[in-house]
Amino acid sequence: MFAKSAATTSLQSKAIHAANEKWNVHADAWKGRETIGIPVCKKKYAPFDIKVRRVVDGQAKVTVERMYGCACHSNLRKKMIEEHGERNGWEPFGQWSMSKARRSVRRELDRIVSPSDDSSSSSGSDSSDSELEDYYGSDWKTVCHDGQCAWKMKGKVDDVRDEILEGDNEASMYLDEAALKNGAGISGALLRGTVPGGGG
Repeated sequence: MFAKSAATTSLQSKAIHAANEKWNVHADAWKGRETIGIPVCKKKYAPFDIKVRRVVDGQAKVTVERMYGCACHSNLRKKMIEEHGERNGWEPFGQWSMSKARRSVRRELDRIVSPSDDSSSSSGSDSSDSELEDYYGSDWKTVCHDGQCAWKMKGKVDDVRDEILEGDNEASMYLDEAALKNGAGISGALLRGTVPGGGG
């Protein structure tokens, strides 16, 4: 049994009721209900999925991929955007800049692998190995937290449909781990692929 919610004045309540009225075939059936009445995804959304993986011995692959929903639903929504574009009324996915995400990942990688000033030569390769492993275990979801990858100019957004059609919704680069261990930095360790740090 459903009862009319006491919380009908909040923005969330109004949005739920508006969604019920808009998308339900029998609008009268939803009057007074405080929930959408259909299962909705409760998984968390992050605008970019960032992965650092060892692909072969001595080589790491860094990937930055734009997400259009949670990991379970992103590909379904991506196909719909590719075919029809973003739905009118959605918050634009392009408000998060792919180029800013790439640059943020590159900065974080440089920070992790750059040799610290206080490191001594007696530390040996064990210490560099352990520092190098940090980028595999790093929590990459925090790279674009708190609007760090969002466009700051009002109305500025990436065209995500064009990104999908041109294959720019994902960028990868390959790094030589030996070069990283020797302090070459990201530029010196780059093997091939797209450098995550373009313009924008």
